[in-house]
Amino acid sequence: AAAGLVSSPAAQHAFRPAGRSAVRLQEWAARPAWESADMPTYDYRNQTFPVILAGMRRCREDRGAIPALLEQLVERDFFSYFPVNLITPCMYFPSGDAGCEMATCEIRAARERDIPPAVIARDREEYNFLIDGWVSKDMPSDFTEYFDLRESASRNTGYNGQRVWRFIHTNLCFQKRLQQEEMGWKRDFNRLVSGMHAVVDCEIIEDIGLSEEGRCEYRRRLRDEPGSILNLYYAYMLTLSAIREVSKGPSFESCAYLGDASIPPLMRALTSDDLLASDSVQSAAASLRAHASSPDFAVWKLRLRTRHLKLIMGCVECNVCKVHGTVLVIGLASTLQVLLGDDGSRDATQPAEERPDPLKLDRVSLGSLVATAAKLSRACATVERFREFDGEDLSQAYFGAPRPHADPS
Repeated sequence: AAAGLVSSPAAQHAFRPAGRSAVRLQEWAARPAWESADMPTYDYRNQTFPVILAGMRRCREDRGAIPALLEQLVERDFFSYFPVNLITPCMYFPSGDAGCEMATCEIRAARERDIPPAVIARDREEYNFLIDGWVSKDMPSDFTEYFDLRESASRNTGYNGQRVWRFIHTNLCFQKRLQQEEMGWKRDFNRLVSGMHAVVDCEIIEDIGLSEEGRCEYRRRLRDEPGSILNLYYAYMLTLSAIREVSKGPSFESCAYLGDASIPPLMRALTSDDLLASDSVQSAAASLRAHASSPDFAVWKLRLRTRHLKLIMGCVECNVCKVHGTVLVIGLASTLQVLLGDDGSRDATQPAEERPDPLKLDRVSLGSLVATAAKLSRACATVERFREFDGEDLSQAYFGAPRPHADPS
């Protein structure tokens, strides 16, 4: 009887616009421009480009002991347990219709009895923060769970996060005045986000493996994406520089690392490695600071964006991706805090005792910084494996004559 309400084809056609399809069409018509905007690329050339290129070459030629040291560190509780609130809502666009329903997207929280009490105790004590600081972490609460990254590795879940990445690249990354010489600090931030995206791509293709599918994904996501590989190495060099910088802080030697006596020797070996001290690697951080000395530099715009990067993790509907993305964002925000300070310049505009020490990181921030450096190290190794598997000579592509490009550094 209900079907008889609309009998003829013409009547059915007339009836359809009042249904769900019409509502969906109205929603699409009202979507903001970023939903269909061209995705920006970050293959900036000139000036800073050769600086990053030299650092990339050094990292490729002399990986040294750093990867092994980072892997040993992230096996320790201090650098593996992270509190994340998985039920944080998405505050940037309507969500819930593109969630990951596959089992591969799920992540098992650490059982309370397995979490070292010292981890929870320290995280509960470290809840002071600047309201306009670089990032805020998820505090221990009834809604926050701890995740052990050793038990919940990042992987290819099959989740489609393109909408979240599109929002990040078109709304959080800088789009205006990028051609201007004094806007190097904007380009630096965009490079860092591009490097973060490359890490995720590397984790996906690493899980796919050295296969024809892996080769295709490597080419699509990394090799043929302008600036992706170079920006991955740029982010890696900045995190290494930040770790070395932290070692100069007053709390470095006094940190007990939750009583784990095996960590201080590893941290000292890491921060004293020749690669971290090399001019080629340190030049990336030096370039970042030089750009931050521009009269047009607005550090608050960077801090605002890193805070929004953290918040947009609420729009990620894959729990594995959300946990690992949260650690990545906190790690990169901590990198910028250490290298630039809270005022963006590390200048002594106030007496030292009256301003926050940017080198003093809480447990989650320091843990995320080291975990992020480990992720970047693995990602660089993945690029090298797939480059050889693909038969491509990355040296020819990057170390030969630069391709003509109009964008500034």
